[in-house]
Amino acid sequence: MSDECLIAKIVYLSLKSKEVTQQAIAQELNVSQQSISRKLKELEEKDLIRRSLSKEGEIIRVTENGEKILEDCLSMMRTTIISSHILEIKGRATSGLGEGRIFLSLPYYMESFKKFLGFEPFPGTLNLTIYDRASLENRLILDVSKAITIPEHKEENRVLGAVRAFPASINDLKPAAVVFPLRSIHPKSVIEVISPFHLRKELNIKDGDEITIQVYA
Repeated sequence: MSDECLIAKIVYLSLKSKEVTQQAIAQELNVSQQSISRKLKELEEKDLIRRSLSKEGEIIRVTENGEKILEDCLSMMRTTIISSHILEIKGRATSGLGEGRIFLSLPYYMESFKKFLGFEPFPGTLNLTIYDRASLENRLILDVSKAITIPEHKEENRVLGAVRAFPASINDLKPAAVVFPLRSIHPKSVIEVISPFHLRKELNIKDGDEITIQVYA
C-alpha cells in the first residue's frame, strides 16, 4: 500500500472518530496489526505521522508533511481527471452561410443557451474547418461524449431542432461553446462556436486564421 493511500485512510478514520488507533486501521484494511505496525513505523520515520500511546492503544495522527503529501496527490488526481476531459481541436476560420445568425436570433435558442450555458450568445456563429487528423479524431469523440442538450421545440408552424453543446474556450477566451445542431448540414470537419462575444472582432479573426479550441467534454 502506498504512503498516500494509508494516510488517506487515516484521515478518513479520523473523520469518524477523534482518535485513530493502530487496531482500527488494521480492522478497516483487513490486515494484521503486525503489517500495519511496520508500515506505520515507515511513515513515522518519514515524518508523515505521529504515534502516541493512550489507554485506547496507539493513537495515530497525520503530520503537516503527511497532509501536504496527500494534498499533492489529490491535486495531481484532480488535474489528471480534468485534463483527460479536455479535447483540443484546431482549425481555420471560415465563413458560414449565415444560418447561425438566423437560429441564434430565435428567442427559444437564445433563452435556452442562456439557461443551459450561462450566457446569451452573440447572434452569429464562428465556423472553423478542421485540417489535421488529431483534431478530427477529437471532433469525432464529441459525437459519443455526454453533451448539454437543448431539446427539440415545437412551435405552431415549425419544429426547432435539438442542439448538442459543449462548453469551450477559443484561443483561451471564455465563455464559449461548441454547438452541433442535430439538423446541421455541415460535414464533420466543420465546427460552429458560439460566445457572448463577437468572436471575429474580439479576437481579430479573419478567414484562414488558425484557431485553437479547448472543448470540455
